[in-house]
Amino acid sequence: MSTLSQKQLDKRISLRDSFNRRIDYLRISITDRCNLKCIYCMPKKRIQNFKGSEILTSEEIVRFVRIAHENGLRKVRITGGEPLMRKDIFSLIASIKQTGIRDLSLTSNGIMLSKHAGELKKAGLDRVNISLDTMVAEKYKAITNGGDINRVWESIEEVERVGLSPVKINVVPINGLNNEEIASFASLTFNKNYHIRFIEFMPVGCNEIWKKDRCISAKEVMHIIATLGTLERLKFRGQGPSRNFRIKGAQGVIGIISPLSDHFCNFCNRLRLTSDGKIRPCLFSGVEIDIKTPMRNGASDYEIERLFCHSVKIKPLRHLLSEDVTSSRSLMAMSQIGG
Repeated sequence: MSTLSQKQLDKRISLRDSFNRRIDYLRISITDRCNLKCIYCMPKKRIQNFKGSEILTSEEIVRFVRIAHENGLRKVRITGGEPLMRKDIFSLIASIKQTGIRDLSLTSNGIMLSKHAGELKKAGLDRVNISLDTMVAEKYKAITNGGDINRVWESIEEVERVGLSPVKINVVPINGLNNEEIASFASLTFNKNYHIRFIEFMPVGCNEIWKKDRCISAKEVMHIIATLGTLERLKFRGQGPSRNFRIKGAQGVIGIISPLSDHFCNFCNRLRLTSDGKIRPCLFSGVEIDIKTPMRNGASDYEIERLFCHSVKIKPLRHLLSEDVTSSRSLMAMSQIGG
């Protein structure tokens, strides 16, 4: 194995934005297609999916990840849409892993995951996050417009069996929808090493159901969970949005992600790459850097590197959702931009 040059090492140390945050995490949406139509993700009016030619190819994604890795990228999360809708998902994961990315994960709705967990592990995937907002079968069917919750539970068991762990379950608490299940979700950590992550409901631009009074704050979630036992704050490891706790005596972890009530922008270490080939320095910013067009016009690795480094440098200090929820209007459907 060849050793890194001093120039490469310097790049990896110095990949910082204008506010001295180390940017080493990329979320890549590999498809805008999904097999569910969740009420807080998809608008009622059907959106037009990207054409196949508009989506980044595997070769383009891997090329960009390789260049970004040479400049300090260490962590990649594959998102969608539903990433398992993409036919070349296994070879894509294997190729991304081969670039040297040490932490490779995937977010899924869990419907197709049980069938493919073993193949994903073999390809090089390290772990998965599974979205699940209710444990009530009929309510799940309503939220997802037809999803089968039994397939999600099968997937949770299977990813645990094949070693894609720790299993992380993403929950969006919404008043009038699933607020009475917060304690039940937290209780899953008593006997299993699940990481239950409560994510504040965000005002995505196309989301017709979002209202401020439907958002349950992180503070309210913590108050509910505290009724189950003593909460122990876990040491903050690395950079990321989740503030982690454990109920005393429990095996698993509870994560609190609060983009609205207590934003984590000071610790943000990520960029997003949309399925149609644009870098978003911030989810709630209209600023995008097109990397697909230059690639398809023959841009050199150096030119792509400059675009990547530029996207790091222009990352804003913070979003303004707390002051102005209309700033979310720059968002497409989450299925198109990636969660």
